[in-house]
Amino acid sequence: MSSVSPAIDGPRRSVVREALLIGLLALTLNLVGNGRTSLWDRDEPRYAGATREMRESGDWIHPTFNAEPRYHKPILIYWLMLAGTALGGDGPFGVRLVSAVMGVGTVLLTWGWSRRVLGERTGRLAGLVLATMPLMMAESKLSTTDATLAFFYIGCQIALWELWARPSRGAAATFWTMMGLAVLTKSPAAPVLLVASVGFGWLCGGPSPFLYHRRLQWRWGLPLFLAIVVPWNVAILIRSAGEYFNVAVGYHIVQRATQGIEEHGGFPGYYVVVGMATLLPWAALIPAAVASAWSRRRETAAAGFLIGWAIGPLILLECVRTKLIHYYLPAVPALAVLVAWLLVRVLESPTELPFVKLFRFARRTIAVSAAVIAMGLAIGAVMVLPGPMRAPALTAGVLAAAGGWFVLHESAAGRLSRAILGTVAFTAAMELVLAGWCLPAAEPFRSSSVVGRRLAALEDVTGAKPALCTFRPPGTVYALGHPAPIIRSRGEFLDHTGRAGALLMPLTAGELEMLRKDSTFEVEIHETVEGLNIEKLRNETLHLSTVRLLGEPTPAIARPESGALIR
Repeated sequence: MSSVSPAIDGPRRSVVREALLIGLLALTLNLVGNGRTSLWDRDEPRYAGATREMRESGDWIHPTFNAEPRYHKPILIYWLMLAGTALGGDGPFGVRLVSAVMGVGTVLLTWGWSRRVLGERTGRLAGLVLATMPLMMAESKLSTTDATLAFFYIGCQIALWELWARPSRGAAATFWTMMGLAVLTKSPAAPVLLVASVGFGWLCGGPSPFLYHRRLQWRWGLPLFLAIVVPWNVAILIRSAGEYFNVAVGYHIVQRATQGIEEHGGFPGYYVVVGMATLLPWAALIPAAVASAWSRRRETAAAGFLIGWAIGPLILLECVRTKLIHYYLPAVPALAVLVAWLLVRVLESPTELPFVKLFRFARRTIAVSAAVIAMGLAIGAVMVLPGPMRAPALTAGVLAAAGGWFVLHESAAGRLSRAILGTVAFTAAMELVLAGWCLPAAEPFRSSSVVGRRLAALEDVTGAKPALCTFRPPGTVYALGHPAPIIRSRGEFLDHTGRAGALLMPLTAGELEMLRKDSTFEVEIHETVEGLNIEKLRNETLHLSTVRLLGEPTPAIARPESGALIR
């Protein structure tokens, strides 16, 4: 490879320096823009808000959001985010810090394992590919569980590989520890995905699961796992009187597996289609990379191991009714390694290009996707996006077009090493522009965070208690800085208004009209906010108003066509 791709191989660098450079690239991509972009509804503000309420209450066992129990996920992510906010502050940067660091850890574990098992060149490329994969980068910028779960999951996978190679108490201890932490992060997701990975990998020539059964040291390994998982689960069982398991298991596991909940159903092949879109440009090489590994499955167990890691979870997740692309994140490192392994194979034997049709597919995919992205960003900048977002969107579009042209031109000329480096450079540059420039420019137009901040400012001026009605995205509660009651009926409206004296609320046009027609209430508008509701993907006009009781309640309020919940 040295004679074919000096730009990639170059002079021999130390392992530490290589790790630092790859880690720095991943950390930069994971952190850029985080402090200047508010949290994305729905999940980010819920995790961040629960972390804030846990810190303020001093209750490290029972998470709440908006003063209501939050039983969606186990406790570890909140503890880790407490550490993140202690280092990075109580804001978007601090609550996202854990995911950013865990994302870097996943990249470095992938780099280290593939470097040791498949060679230095493959490891180097695997680290660069994974660091710049859009899905990996995006999930490492969100204050959710997925980047953390991916880190613990890859620790389990590496431990299983070591146990296949030789008996090892250290590898067994690592496996049980990482599995315990993964379960304490996202319940049974890791063990279920791991079973699918190991089983499918075995069918493809990977390590036998029966060997793991003998080498996992169950006598002391299982008690180690239980020591990590059981204490908090027992504590929350007692504190919640069993309600935690009704929600976490009954709803978030059983119903998600059997029903498409929260409008997150999906079509057959969802993970293939959406995965290709969220892993571009590297996704163009995935079919050829899987085919290449399949052709090597009799040469090395690593081929079956990686195929199982990449495809086993995909098959399992396709059978689950609720579909979200971040469920597949733990398998993404395997795809990065497969792509890197394929590229090194081609670089070492440039005259023996395997799977010619799949490489033609890759070229066409890169060409079409670069053109579509560039045109979409250009059209959006000219016709849709507000002024501050136009320049960064156009810049990203130019980078997409230039990157696509450069990669196709260099690969056609036989300079594959330059094409690979160009892919890394242009992808990273686009991600930096979008995350560090374009998304922060959208802040004035995102209604949930703007409304929350303005409610907090008006609360200090008016003394009225904030409350929410039909407009109640979690991002507004987080930006407000403290819980706000959510009013779902006229009875609740009268009760809260009577006890508080005055409510400060973001009202839709229909709600405002309804309250003004009712002689029971007095409404005073302070500000009007126009912006995009990310949760519903529509523009909304909200009137930040103080609502007071004037007289005796009227029997009923005519329900407007806007769909308000006050009645």
